[in-house]
Parts: sequence; structure tokens; C-alpha cells
Amino acid sequence: MKHKTIQSLFDYWNTKRDGRPAPMRSEIQPGEIRNILPYVFILERENDASFRFRLAGTGLCSIYGMEFRNHNLLSMWQEDCLGSIKQALDEVTRNASVSLVEYTASTAQQREATFEMILLPLAQDNGVITRVLGAAVPVDEFPWIGDHLFARQWIDRLQVLDPERMPKRERAAEPARRNPQRARPLVLPVHVSSLASRRAPLRSERSYLRLVKNALLSSE
Repeated sequence: MKHKTIQSLFDYWNTKRDGRPAPMRSEIQPGEIRNILPYVFILERENDASFRFRLAGTGLCSIYGMEFRNHNLLSMWQEDCLGSIKQALDEVTRNASVSLVEYTASTAQQREATFEMILLPLAQDNGVITRVLGAAVPVDEFPWIGDHLFARQWIDRLQVLDPERMPKRERAAEPARRNPQRARPLVLPVHVSSLASRRAPLRSERSYLRLVKNALLSSE
């Protein structure tokens, strides 16, 4: 995990699940992740070919310069990446795996930026996993991001991980306090491995995401 937003969401999700395959959707509290909330989203699995956005943060809206709701995440990828992203989402919802995706997004003016995305399982009260908690954030901090629409994007690296087999990470030591509490160790996945060389862009250019402005997780 390269970006602190991705790491923070994973740590939060991992704490909430508390050894279970996945936490409940109702356990995710916006106020507890307010510092990364603008880049967080929730997907709903309708079938193998449809993972629609239920909620998306205002930071993503600003980055992509558009709003969306009920948009299928699978439609945002080039055709030669579709099989890989479908498999990653399938592993998340069927096997409670964690998926990490590093991808490149390109504008119509051929400006490119690298993003990191994480996909995490969420369960209903009956334990069935039908939702995906995720975050996507640009690794590159270019000043033009948000001013130019992204028209195409393709996967650079992708890895599906078992959270139970990830190497553990200890929290950094904190200054002594009057009532110090011992920090619980959290897990950190290994670095994603290369999937393939960068994909050629699509022939046609079109926008892929319509983000929901001012959406709160608690309003779902």
C-alpha cells in the first residue's frame, strides 16, 4: 500500500472485522473515518457483471469532475482489464479477500496520473457479503488533477490478498501518557505484484465515473 489513505481504510476495516471474514455494513461509521471519507465509496453487487456505486466521496467527485450514482464500476476499465477487475471483485464478495489495484488514468489531452484503489468486503446482518467498501486516491499529486476529465484508465498492478495471511504491522510507539494503552498490532498486505505492462488506451474516449457529491455513508 503506497498511499496513507488506502492504509488508513484498511486498518479501520481490519479493526472493525475483529477476526471475522468481514465487518457489517452497519458498523461502518462516517465520523470515525472523516479524514479519508472524501475518497471512500461503497459498491453493491447486483450480479457478476454489475457492481454499482451506492455512495462516493466528494474528493472523488472533484478528481473526476463529475457526479454519479448507480454507475457500474466495471464500466470504467478498458476491455482487456475487465476480466481482471471482475475476478478481483468476485474474490472480495465471495471469499472475503482484499484487492489492491494500481491503475493509470488518462485525460483526452494525454495527461496521465497513477491511482491506488482498495476493495474490501462488507457483510449484511445475515453475514452475506453483497457490499464492497473501497477507496481510490491519486498517488501522483499533479496540480491539473480535477481540472481535466479522465477519459480512460487501465490496470497496472493488481493483487488479491487473504487478510489472515498478511504480515503484521505494529503501530508506532506513542509518547507516554497518564493512562497509556497498549496498541493492537494491525496487518499490512504485501506490495502488489506486476500484472502486465501498461495497457494501450481504448479507441473511443468516454467518461467512466459519475460521482455522488456530498454523499454520506450514513445516508445509504
